[in-house]
Amino acid sequence: MALVPVVGSVANGSVRPPGAGHAPAPATALGPGPFVTLLFSRSEISAADNCVQDDTNIARLDTVVAPYLQSLGMAGTGTLVTKRTDDTTRHCTHYNDDLTASWADATNLAQNYGWHFVSHTATYPSLAKIESLTPKQALAETCGSEATIKAHGLPGAAGMIAYPGSYTKNPAVVNLQTQYGDTCFDWGRQYDHAKHGQNVLSTASTTPPHWVYPVAVVGGPCNDPTQPCYTVHVQNGRYTMPSTIINQISRLKPGMWYIFQAYILVTGKNPKYTSNMNRWDCTSPDPAEHWTNVTVRYCWSDYQQILQAIAANPNITITDPQTLGKAYGRPF
Repeated sequence: MALVPVVGSVANGSVRPPGAGHAPAPATALGPGPFVTLLFSRSEISAADNCVQDDTNIARLDTVVAPYLQSLGMAGTGTLVTKRTDDTTRHCTHYNDDLTASWADATNLAQNYGWHFVSHTATYPSLAKIESLTPKQALAETCGSEATIKAHGLPGAAGMIAYPGSYTKNPAVVNLQTQYGDTCFDWGRQYDHAKHGQNVLSTASTTPPHWVYPVAVVGGPCNDPTQPCYTVHVQNGRYTMPSTIINQISRLKPGMWYIFQAYILVTGKNPKYTSNMNRWDCTSPDPAEHWTNVTVRYCWSDYQQILQAIAANPNITITDPQTLGKAYGRPF
């Protein structure tokens, strides 16, 4: 596993030549890949109880996750909703249960842990809002957000725009990317679960409007049908087994890019919140018995297991969207 821009072997910084049967390397020092981006949606620092920060059994992004990644020679990529990012105050979101990074938080992650940051649009508009955007508003949501991230001195801003919600295939969103996002970002994030987070760069880099597809680790009912947690109600799906992600990563080939997305990572059991309705149990040694009652919580121990599998793979390069964009001929 390698970290870009520290390319090649973590131990000595050397660049590996392509192995037998690998696709040709791009005309950069990146090597042939495969590549992995560790994407953190909205750069959520910690949890909250009615907007009051509560770090109990939370693997905080800045004090736990980023240092652990750094210990493995890795760095994350965070997304930022620029109009909802304040200088030092963390923005409260997700039904008053989550706190997203401030500009100060993002600067700390960039300067001390090598993180990059991309756009999550300017205002996180609803589909109805996207359908009614004027040209000026559309430009502000896309290229304007990129300019704001860049103005705060954060690296990677032009790498990607992550359109919000489950409606990224809607014609209005496709048009927003085609007419605006594609003019100032290397890639546009679109959800397509059939892609399993696996992107073929030769195709993605030459097919307008340059969509790329993440896979997210999500919470949900546990995977052991003998346990009560098997019937925990969550609107979308079931808890992601770490083995599922590890198997997907093991199938990556040179020239492929895996965008691996997470939200808030948790440990132990949930505390006794006053108003926050999020619940979880990560205490079992068996991941099949781990569960959360919301998609945006996932057990830190399972995420660590996935990270360790990535670190053990000598062919994988950890990088960010803009670095890959430059390597594969995107202009930003």
